[in-house]
Amino acid sequence: MSAYVSAFELFSIGVGPSSSHTVGPMRAARDFAARLRESGTLGQIVRVNCTLYGSLGATGIGHGTPDAVVVGLQGHEPETVEPAEVRAAWTNWTEGRALVLDGTRAVPFDKADVEFAPRTRLPGHPNAMTLRAYDSMAMDASPLVSETYYSVGGGFIRRDGEPPRVSAHPFPLGFSDAASLLDVCDERGITIAEAARVNEEALRTDTEIAAGLDRIWDAMASCVNAGLAHDGVLPGMLKVKRRAAVIRLQLEEAEADGRRELPGEWLGAFALAVNEENAAGGRVVTAPTNGAAGIIPAVLHYFMKFNPDACDDDVVDFLLSAASVGILCKKNASISGAEVG
Repeated sequence: MSAYVSAFELFSIGVGPSSSHTVGPMRAARDFAARLRESGTLGQIVRVNCTLYGSLGATGIGHGTPDAVVVGLQGHEPETVEPAEVRAAWTNWTEGRALVLDGTRAVPFDKADVEFAPRTRLPGHPNAMTLRAYDSMAMDASPLVSETYYSVGGGFIRRDGEPPRVSAHPFPLGFSDAASLLDVCDERGITIAEAARVNEEALRTDTEIAAGLDRIWDAMASCVNAGLAHDGVLPGMLKVKRRAAVIRLQLEEAEADGRRELPGEWLGAFALAVNEENAAGGRVVTAPTNGAAGIIPAVLHYFMKFNPDACDDDVVDFLLSAASVGILCKKNASISGAEVG
């Protein structure tokens, strides 16, 4: 079976600080709310709750997991939700306020409706969560609907009971590991980026591929620039100072006379800028996780800044090549730190 999944799934625009603990739970909660609507049961629901198990329960507050669950239940998705709205959703929840399920059904909700069970690990995956919807306010009532989800890394989710994900679209060029990918390229006389493009063309047009990768790169570049511009401290009890903006100023001063360039130092600054934006819960591109999100944009930003011959086609080739490598990691190892760490 081919390892390939679309680059547009591996590189997804979302929010920090974690693809598995923020983006995945938001998608799971949104999927749960959508299923209530699609099944026709949404109008019967009078309350909901959620239990975060294992790693989600242990580090959820620090990763904004309960905040992500709340905005997901409201019908928001990581690609379009305002990052500031996520950061405050559960943390600053006002007592007595109603939660609007799927954007339409208002139900009572309290912060205690998100429960943490860090010592309970479900067999399906260390990152597990169960969402329940009730048609009764009685505390001993059984849920009308209950679903367990696993956040399996990189923002990907799996609902308990579903078979392993298999692409509905057979890709023209199948490969299961790095050796078979290189064999495909050698046999056809094409690059890794060209092999990925052939597979992407099974799903979308050349224009759609270019536009989609442009959006991803724009989001990556914007994240670098935002991180280089923001100073202050990162969220959390440790009050870690942001450093990327200070480093940017130092590098600009060192290069001000026009006689000296410091590309290696800039490369580190670009990666740090993304990592700090991610840690602050900002807009970030999963690549292929949020924890690793600084590497791809930093290298590409470096290339575009310091290579005078760089062009837009290079962005497309780079992202397609990088996605192919990330796909192999996802297929043959894991991109979930909770699973393999």
